[in-house]
Amino acid sequence: MTDRLLLLRSLAEAVARSGPGAGSGLCPPAVERLCRAAAALLGADGAALTCAPAGAGRYTACATDDVAARLAEIEDLAGDGPAVRAARHGRTVGTVLGAGAAGRPADLPPDVPEVPPVFAVLAADAVDPGATVAVRAWPVHVDGRAVAALTVHGPAASVPADVLADGQVLADALGPSLVGPAVASAPARARRHRAVGMLVAQTGLAPDDAAALLRARAWAEDVAVADLEDAVLERRATFAGGDAPDPGVTRQG
Repeated sequence: MTDRLLLLRSLAEAVARSGPGAGSGLCPPAVERLCRAAAALLGADGAALTCAPAGAGRYTACATDDVAARLAEIEDLAGDGPAVRAARHGRTVGTVLGAGAAGRPADLPPDVPEVPPVFAVLAADAVDPGATVAVRAWPVHVDGRAVAALTVHGPAASVPADVLADGQVLADALGPSLVGPAVASAPARARRHRAVGMLVAQTGLAPDDAAALLRARAWAEDVAVADLEDAVLERRATFAGGDAPDPGVTRQG
């Protein structure tokens, strides 16, 4: 599919078909419905929408399934991955995880955005053993600026040029849903800002450096960034004086 209007019409129809849940009378949040519809149109199994992926205030606005949520969390811990690089380089970025993933060529420069090596290694545990899963992200543009990234995962296969183009159209179609107050004031974003603010007060670091320190500690202690943020906000964890108590957060499996 290459016709932009036809593709957007298909997106609207897919969202409409998602409708109220069976017997619940409630529609899923608009962003989640859009993500699910975009993933279905791209032949993917699931999707995540990450806001400000390349910045200190990044947060996941939507993850349609456990694999998408886990991949987003790993990218948050690593500070690198398809969503980060898609937003930073302004183009689609993909990699393959699992048993059938191709090795990274030794002569490939480390700054080439197509295969984030640290993310690929860490994310291999997020997919079923023996499975081969493709992950691809597109920047989401608002007023010409990449404000988010749409990341999908699904069967590993060669991606035709029209699918790459379709993904960008669908990603940009999500942009208007991100500028409203519902997403702008999302709890995940507010929690991140409050936790970083407490770290700034404790350490005297700049906000970007405090956010990086938060991610680094979460990675070092193998805990979810969101769990460590909660521990900081509840004063179960501190970064002051270098003598931090056990944050008491759940270890990732």
